[in-house]
Amino acid sequence: DRVRFYAFGRVFSGTVRTGQKVRIMGPPNYQIGKKNDLFVKNIKRTVIMMGRYVESVEDIPAGNTVCLVGVDQYLLKSGTITTYENAHCFRFLKFSVVPVVRVAVECKYPSDLPRLVECLKYLSRYNTRVETNFSETGEY
Repeated sequence: DRVRFYAFGRVFSGTVRTGQKVRIMGPPNYQIGKKNDLFVKNIKRTVIMMGRYVESVEDIPAGNTVCLVGVDQYLLKSGTITTYENAHCFRFLKFSVVPVVRVAVECKYPSDLPRLVECLKYLSRYNTRVETNFSETGEY
C-alpha cells in the first residue's frame, strides 16, 4: 500500500504544466552553481485541491496554489521548484515556536515496528513542525 504525497505550493510566475521539466532545489544544502540538493525531474501531474476534492488539470497559471505529483520525494519539508537555471532558492522558514506536545508511541505488535518507523519518517519529512526521536527503550 503506497502512500502518495502532493507537493503543495503557490505559482509565483509563469505556468506550471503536467510533464514540464523542472529544477527542484531544497533549501538546506542547495548552493548556486553546485549539484547538491538539486534535481531535474518532470512533473507527473498537476492538481487543484478544492476542499476534500482533488481535480487534475493540465496547467496552472501564476497566482494560484497547486499540488504537484512526482516531485515530493526530492523535497524535505520545503523547497523551490523552477524552470530558470539561475534561480535562487527560497529560504527555509524559521518558526519562533517549539513543539509543545511530546508523545511516546510504541507498537502493540513488534512485527509492526518497520511500518511505524516508515510512517514516522514520512510525517517528520513532510510536516515542518514534527520532530521524531528514538529512545533506547524502543519508543519513538
